[in-house]
Amino acid sequence: MRDENDFILRQIRAFAEGLGYILSHGKGGQSEAEIVFPEKQEQKLPYQNELQGLIDKKRYADAAKRLLSLQYAMTEAQFMKLGIWSYSELNEYSDDQLVEGNFSKQSIITGLNQLKALREK
Repeated sequence: MRDENDFILRQIRAFAEGLGYILSHGKGGQSEAEIVFPEKQEQKLPYQNELQGLIDKKRYADAAKRLLSLQYAMTEAQFMKLGIWSYSELNEYSDDQLVEGNFSKQSIITGLNQLKALREK
């Protein structure tokens, strides 16, 4: 798999797994939330179709901005799931594809860090 040979993709995957662990175990080690990735569910998250539409149109930066604007439009758990889903989707694209949509792998890492910071508040 090319992911295993790409340093940045390995770092993003490791960061996302760590974020998932943190989110599922909370601050005190007691699990009150469970991360369920939406692609394995039949029912989509609120606004997922809208974000997918932006991603399909190669408007990656717009999708990230829209995601942040939805923070208070849904529950914290739904927002976190939607954020992890959207950054996972964007991570599937190559650097060149992301640049076409005014985005980068570094932007994905920044977005995941923002999600982590929101969770820790």
